[in-house]
Amino acid sequence: MADYPARNPVTAGYLLLVLLARWLVGELSPAHASAVLHAISTNLDNMTRHPVFSLAASALVPAGGLQVVTVPGIVGCLAWLERRFGVGRAFGVFAAGHVLGTLASLAVIVLALRAGGYPDEVRGTLDYGVSYGAIAALTAVSPFLPRRLAVPWAAFGLLYGFTETAWYGALPDFGTFGHASAALTGLVAGLWLARSVRRSRTEEPSVSPRTGLG
Repeated sequence: MADYPARNPVTAGYLLLVLLARWLVGELSPAHASAVLHAISTNLDNMTRHPVFSLAASALVPAGGLQVVTVPGIVGCLAWLERRFGVGRAFGVFAAGHVLGTLASLAVIVLALRAGGYPDEVRGTLDYGVSYGAIAALTAVSPFLPRRLAVPWAAFGLLYGFTETAWYGALPDFGTFGHASAALTGLVAGLWLARSVRRSRTEEPSVSPRTGLG
């Protein structure tokens, strides 16, 4: 682990920012901490006012719960993606999971509110953290695992959100939809990366053996 920052510099830097943000929020008074979290939340009210700020800031402050996917998703899988495919693609997967997971949860909220499936206070419910991006990174590595592990690994990511679901009658909470969407985003991204690897291998020019004529 001593060489972790050198091998995964951007992931290590991001982890440092996340830990720093968590510490800073923890040092605030309960009232100020609540104000900060409500300001960065990607709930429906905030996303109609300052969507870019909420999306960016919410990915820096970890929320409680879902640590079974957030820790290996960032520390392990995001770091591996950075080493294997570079910073751009690795954090592209993370960002896609974070953004699309958030948008999916917002779509569910809008539809459920119109249908009466969620109470109106859901509009302002806190929704922040790194888990959408982390679970996308976690499922993105599935195509690169041995076959006997790839399917259960992907299924774990896709279904994990249901283990902490709050139910509104027969309707799961919006976070469950967000995590499933983020996991699906990561899986699709991983399949695309695996396909690009196979394509690059087939397109590599073969090197002819030397004939010994000179």
